[in-house]
Amino acid sequence: MYHSIYGILVFLDSHLMGVFISLASICATIILFEILTGTSNTKKSSMLLFSTGSFVLVLANIQTLVYEGQPGGLAHAMMYIANFTSYAMNHVLLFAFNLYLEQFFTETNGLDSSLKRFKINNAIIAASAVFLVIAQFTGLYYTIDKDNVFQIGKIIGVSFLGPMLVLVILISLCVQFYRKLPKNIRLLLLLFSINPILSSTTELILSLHTDFLELESSHQLSTLSTIAMSILLYVFDLINIRAVEKDNSELQQKVDKQNRHIIETQDKFILSLAVLVESRDKSTGEHISRTKDLVKFLIEEIEKETGEQLFNAKFKEKVIQAAPLHDIGKISVKDEILCKPGKFTTDEYAEMKTHAQKGADALNNILKDSEEDIFKDVAVNMANYHHERWDGSGYPNGLKGDEIPFEARIMAIADVYDALVSKRVYKSKMSFEEADKIITEGMGTQFDPLLEKYYVAARPLFEEYYKQFED
Repeated sequence: MYHSIYGILVFLDSHLMGVFISLASICATIILFEILTGTSNTKKSSMLLFSTGSFVLVLANIQTLVYEGQPGGLAHAMMYIANFTSYAMNHVLLFAFNLYLEQFFTETNGLDSSLKRFKINNAIIAASAVFLVIAQFTGLYYTIDKDNVFQIGKIIGVSFLGPMLVLVILISLCVQFYRKLPKNIRLLLLLFSINPILSSTTELILSLHTDFLELESSHQLSTLSTIAMSILLYVFDLINIRAVEKDNSELQQKVDKQNRHIIETQDKFILSLAVLVESRDKSTGEHISRTKDLVKFLIEEIEKETGEQLFNAKFKEKVIQAAPLHDIGKISVKDEILCKPGKFTTDEYAEMKTHAQKGADALNNILKDSEEDIFKDVAVNMANYHHERWDGSGYPNGLKGDEIPFEARIMAIADVYDALVSKRVYKSKMSFEEADKIITEGMGTQFDPLLEKYYVAARPLFEEYYKQFED
């Protein structure tokens, strides 16, 4: 066993410079990737700090290999700088790993009670860094002799106490909350915490044997282990991010499926409610379903040209969904008026006109606790204002021009077109040409003139749609 370890270290000694240069290249590549992907949160910032610290640590060790044993004052100064930087970067890496785990535990449910120990770790790291500065000027941890060779100080073991205590605390956290941590990271976090202790202990033990003191690699085990941990942590973080993205994607699919189910249920409820109202009016037939389709044709033509300049996809969805409710107020109109085949008297027409306001009041009451304010507002507006006219002569409020909500202006065209081309007990259906003439002539008086070009674009769809009902 002894000879095997010695043989491995001898081999590593002969290739140590190449190993450090390779590690420096890997760390630099990781830093570049982390910068390009951004560092907008604490976890990413700690990863960037970890990679940067590892890169500087590698450079410090390369500097040691270059200047160790070289004569001259410059080499002597560079050796001190390199060794101090090496020890300092180990503290930086320890702080970065502690910060990374703290953020990880913060994001994991049920681990809030552990956060105080991360603060204790930061205090230990700070105290250890202070002792490092003192040791730099006293030679307690190490010295550089006259031949510019690293020599172990009298209390070199003390330099390991602070970092080891921090790692022991991190291990205790990983063990204590092992089952609460995500399955894909339990063992990895535990290994990342244990690995530096094992390598530092091994390095400390080897330093007690004279045969290993002459081997530079025996002093670099903890450094190599730390750098390897940095690289592995980055790989692990990428794997964890992919796993989280996959979980989020699956969760989003479930949420989307549930939302579709909710919307389908809402549509069925809305349609049932509208059919209940329409069933009292024998003259309107399938008016609610037809007008919903006309609204869909019309708003899709608007969307083709304007994109999301006038409305977004959510608004479009709610306008189509709410269209069947535009005449819900008719439920409050007396049967003898609602089902009358002939012309209304003045009083009867006055009562019929109340269906717009009463429909809006009913929807306000039904949807008062709804979490979807957009749907509520759209449905109320379409019920209340679909009989308003562009010139201000409509009802119930005599709104004019842009005062009329956009969704109500769309509903008005669909409502009138269906009434014109559909057969009622008191009238025959009009031809498409006759209906088109009335709609076109009404642009600027009854209807929004800006919607004319969209109506013209949708007209072939209207006509094709109604041909299926001719039989």
